[in-house]
Parts: sequence; structure tokens; C-alpha cells
Amino acid sequence: MANSPISISNSIINPQNQEHKISLKVMRLSRGGIAPSTSPSFDPLDLMSIEKSFQFDANHRLPLSEYLLAPIQFENIFLGETFSFLVNCVNESEERLKEVAVKVELQTATQRIQLNCGLNIPSLESLASKADVISHEVKEAGQHILVCSVTYQTETGENLFMRKFFKFPVNKPMDVKTKLYNAEENAGFDVFLEAQIENTSGVEMRLERVWMDAAPSYTAIPLQPQPLPATLALKGEVLQVVFGLRAKTGAAVGEMTKIGRLDMEWRTRMGERGRLQTSHLDRLVPGRGDLTLKIESVPSSFESQKIFPVQCTLLNCCDHSLDLSLRFDPLVSPSLVFCSPSGIVLGQIPPRGTSSFTIHLLPVNLGFQSISGIRVTDKFLKRTYEFDDIAQIFV
Repeated sequence: MANSPISISNSIINPQNQEHKISLKVMRLSRGGIAPSTSPSFDPLDLMSIEKSFQFDANHRLPLSEYLLAPIQFENIFLGETFSFLVNCVNESEERLKEVAVKVELQTATQRIQLNCGLNIPSLESLASKADVISHEVKEAGQHILVCSVTYQTETGENLFMRKFFKFPVNKPMDVKTKLYNAEENAGFDVFLEAQIENTSGVEMRLERVWMDAAPSYTAIPLQPQPLPATLALKGEVLQVVFGLRAKTGAAVGEMTKIGRLDMEWRTRMGERGRLQTSHLDRLVPGRGDLTLKIESVPSSFESQKIFPVQCTLLNCCDHSLDLSLRFDPLVSPSLVFCSPSGIVLGQIPPRGTSSFTIHLLPVNLGFQSISGIRVTDKFLKRTYEFDDIAQIFV
């Protein structure tokens, strides 16, 4: 770790404008960088290496390696990183100071955060110093102000107060664009989440983990290889990830609008870790009505004149029980003949409950055929629910 000073924008001392007996310095703790080497290095204490000359062809490439370089300026702080800094309090007077206390506050555009500082010194001798390391996870972009306040008492019993301000910006390391696709009957998922993550930091970074923190009503499954490819993403590069989300059985329709958050973890070139989490992602739930029919399994293709099964599930989306019966309308889809008995009783389904059944169909025509003609009647309300074009098969 290396120290890089934070620029001071302003300092306020006591009303008498007298010179303070104590000084306060704030330095960021950051990792160094890698710099290229342009010439061979030698040890000045090695006299043999100084006397020797090195002759080589102009086309000969020297095996020069990079070397570690300490930071010489205050580098960028990115949203999601941990900001660590050193607060150093020095008694520059010739007298002993008492009751030295340092308070550190971080101000953003929306809030003030009191940071935990351990500099509460009962007695600070002349030319002595005390320091403390403070860490804070940055959760907001924009201008930040670090406010450091010092109170102390002189030998004569005079109480003095000093305050310093340190300004620094916080930038967004990446841009995240999300798209949601409703796919109720596609591969057993209710919705697909597509996310495009673009590196906007200007520095090399490696995305170590991208996962979906699903809401309680959903189960998320990544549809890309895990773990992610271990490649460094340069500025402007985009990584695309896709998640499939499946609604849990019994989830209320009102709870299905929020699908969860997208979490990302990364490291920059020198290993600094960062983490970001998007806000809650919302979806527009398609109108389900009082009753929803879901296809659990159906073959994508089948031979003509051979019976095949279709497994179905009914979901009661209303707030009262339904007493249902099942029948078929053969005139809606003449290319598929229903081979299951019509008029069977499914029984009562409680609110948010389900009922499963299997129908058997016989294809008589070739090509793409649509499954239609399923009719479900509620005996209480005398209402019939019609389900057409619920799936397609190739005969």
C-alpha cells in the first residue's frame, strides 16, 4: 500500500486566526502501479557491474521486466470500491497537548456519514504523532467531501478547535443496460433478463462474478458459462449475460413485478476489489386473469397418426376457490384429435393453488400444428375459460 495525499480545498481555524499547535494530514492508502522499464538496471554498490560494458546488436531485445511504481497523485475512486485513508495527527508545538479528539465525517449530495475514527488521545507529547486507518465502502457517485474536525486543550487550559475539508470525486466504473423478456411458455421460464455491462472506468478490470439476486418470488438460473471468462475488460468493452427466472409456485401476482437485483464483482489491474448492485428491476406481468394454463411438457415434433401426451397445470390467480371441470372443443383444431375424455371434474382449487392434468392428442395432418380447444368451466360462477394456441408442435 502507498500513500497519496488528498487535495485540500479549504480549512477553517479558530475565530482568532491564531496558528494551531497541531497539524492534520489525510492520505489515501492505495496500491502502486506497474511501469515499463526502458533500460537495464544495476546495483550501484556492485563495482563489477559498473565496470563491465554490454555490447549487443541493435535488433537484440533485452529481457526487461516491469517494475512496481508507487502512486504519485490521487487516483480515481470508483463507485463500489472501498476507500481507505490514513488520518495523521501531529503535535508541532513544544508543549504537551491534552484531550485530543478527531472526528471524521463524509458528506455526499444526499447524506452525511459519520466514520469511525479511533483518534481519542488523552495526552500528546511535543512532536509526537498518532494515526488511524479508516475504510469506507463508496455507495454513491458524485462529489464527496471529507470533513475532519480536531479538538484539543493546551497546557494553559485553552480549548481549541480546527476543521479541514478534503474534496474528491467518485466516478461510475461501468454502465449497465438491462432488458426483460416475458417468456411464460419458453423452456420453463417466466422471464429472461439480458444485461450488457460496459467498462467506462478507463482502467483495466476483470469481472469476477455476475449473478442475479432474485426476489423471494423468483428463482434465477444463469444461462451463460460459469465462472465468467477470465479476461481483462478494457474501456468500452461490453460483457453480455443472460439469466432465466422462474416464478415460484404459489407466488401472488402482486409480488411478481419485482424480480430482484443484479450484482457485479470485479478487480482492477492491481487487485483492488469492487462491487456494485443495481436497483430493483421491475417487470410488467402479463395479464393472467383469474385462471392461467401452463404447459409443463410437450414434444417439439412428433410423427403423424401417433398419440402423444401433453402435461398441463392450471393456476388459480384469484382470491377465491374455483370448482373446475375440463372439456375439449374439437372444431377449433381439427388437425389434432383429442383422445382424452371430455367433461372430467378437476375439483376445487384454492387461491394461488394449482391442478395438473394430462391430455392425449392424435395428429392427423402434417406441418406445424397449434394446440387449441381446451375449455375449463367454473361451476360456481358458470364461467368458461378458453385456452387456444397454447403451444405449437411440428408433425
